[in-house]
Amino acid sequence: MRSKLKYIYNKINAISTSANWYVSTFVYLLISTLIFSCAQVVAPGGGEKDITPPKVVKYIPDSASLNFKSKSIVVFFDEFIQLKDLNNQLIISPPLENSPDIKVRNKMLTIDFDKEEILKPNTTYSISFGNALQDIHENNPIDNFKYIFSTGGFIDSVVVKGKIENAFDHKTDKGILVMLYTDFSDSVIYKKKPDYFAKTKEDGTFQINNIRTSKYKLLVLKDANSNYKYDSESESVGFIDALIDVTEKKNILIDVFQEPSKKLFLKKTNYNSYGKISFIFNKTTDSIRIEPLNLTLNEKDVFLDYSKNKDTLNYWFRKDDKDSIILQVKNGYRIIDTVDFKIIKKEDALKSRRNPLRLVVVNSPAGNQNVDLNAEFKIVFNNPLDPVLFNNSISKEINLIEDTVPIKDHKNLFYTLEPFNTISINTKIIAKDGSVKIVPVVFKENTNYHLFIPPGTFTDIFGLTNDTIKIDFKTREEKFYGTLKLNLDIPVTAGNYIVQLLDEKETIVKESNINKSETLFYEYLYPKKYKLKIIYDNNANFKWDTGNLLQKLQPEKVIYNAEPVNTRPNWDLELEWKVIP
Repeated sequence: MRSKLKYIYNKINAISTSANWYVSTFVYLLISTLIFSCAQVVAPGGGEKDITPPKVVKYIPDSASLNFKSKSIVVFFDEFIQLKDLNNQLIISPPLENSPDIKVRNKMLTIDFDKEEILKPNTTYSISFGNALQDIHENNPIDNFKYIFSTGGFIDSVVVKGKIENAFDHKTDKGILVMLYTDFSDSVIYKKKPDYFAKTKEDGTFQINNIRTSKYKLLVLKDANSNYKYDSESESVGFIDALIDVTEKKNILIDVFQEPSKKLFLKKTNYNSYGKISFIFNKTTDSIRIEPLNLTLNEKDVFLDYSKNKDTLNYWFRKDDKDSIILQVKNGYRIIDTVDFKIIKKEDALKSRRNPLRLVVVNSPAGNQNVDLNAEFKIVFNNPLDPVLFNNSISKEINLIEDTVPIKDHKNLFYTLEPFNTISINTKIIAKDGSVKIVPVVFKENTNYHLFIPPGTFTDIFGLTNDTIKIDFKTREEKFYGTLKLNLDIPVTAGNYIVQLLDEKETIVKESNINKSETLFYEYLYPKKYKLKIIYDNNANFKWDTGNLLQKLQPEKVIYNAEPVNTRPNWDLELEWKVIP
């Protein structure tokens, strides 16, 4: 049998080299079908595990062919093959207008181009399968299997490598498009597919192969709809300021960023509790106006509370004399939406079993045995407190006990109502000149505290008062914490900086704004690893700003200190960081 197969194989080779290509392909397919139809695919019966990927036996036409004009490609392998995750693994560069039909059958791979597809003249094409092509039994992949051909007289061989990072946090992502264009117009990424492209690996690296020697416009796209065009606000983009000469540019670092939404709109609303409607927007805003259209609400009836990042506005109102409320939502003077709700009545809210209307504490150090020494003591209520009825003389009614001894000097404790629903306990310091300074209360280390607030001490905007509030907590020991002394060396003419101390989850622990060399002290740090980050605050607005493609505006530069900061208990750490713009 083996000798017969060898005879057939030699015959095929003779035909493929002497006869018309289409005839030879037909003979290949016919004989392969006859052979494979008689074969029975069975799993190996034993022995050592196969770890060898499939090998190519023959290409038709040959890989790296010149003056390519075929509409079909056939590749034969030495064992049975399969395709896995082809949609994510396949890269054809330059991209085709129509997706080719790619199939496997037994030991044969076929690539059939669309009848309407017109290949570019004098262009090298690369069809990369990544790790999608595998053997059928052990799933051994052919690593980065490629088929290359040229419609011209030679194979282009220039390579461009680099890395793509998120501009804000330097994180990397798989599958981001890195694209080269011979069209240098500003709108090319919105209208055309690239001349060449590659996709990033998980570590952000990329490599574009077989590029023709020339200058190109380089653009980066996190493509949400797989059309190679920048046409969605959910997509991220990046660019290099000048054209690149691919014979010179080898390793490129590019920041990818998401442009700010061009239009503000209302994403959704929540009205689940009495007197409170939440408006959630698609981006940050602080110029929202909410105007009732069917009832009169004066300033004392309405309370507005923005979320920390200002993309959510809580609208509190204390009037329910109508069955519904119609609200017009404006950004400045521009109407962006109109919403209406059936008003929840107060008597119904008070009787509700699922969400009864009450004034309760929703956040406090209650029961916490590890309250930080430097933490501000805050009590957060579910509803806004009535600012007119709030009175700092309530400190006479509140009993704060240190260990088992009541704190006698209550007159120095100052209870501050921070916008609407938060109370902080501070200390009133009276200077010799009579000036008053309010600072957060300082608690003793490793000490138990008990705070007792009698019923009726606080009243919310709906006229509800609190029940008895008992808060027990204990402070940490001083030696639990570490300290960092950061010496920043900044060029004299550098500009404005935002310095951030982050935990390993990128949560901001401390933040400072500086414009000159300075020493920063970070006290009461938990014993763990931290990151140091600096934002080049070019416009001095105390926040990071993203870029704009059409305006050729890069996002504000971000750098991290190379090494993590590792703090230990009861330990002082000093660090030097020279900032190079």
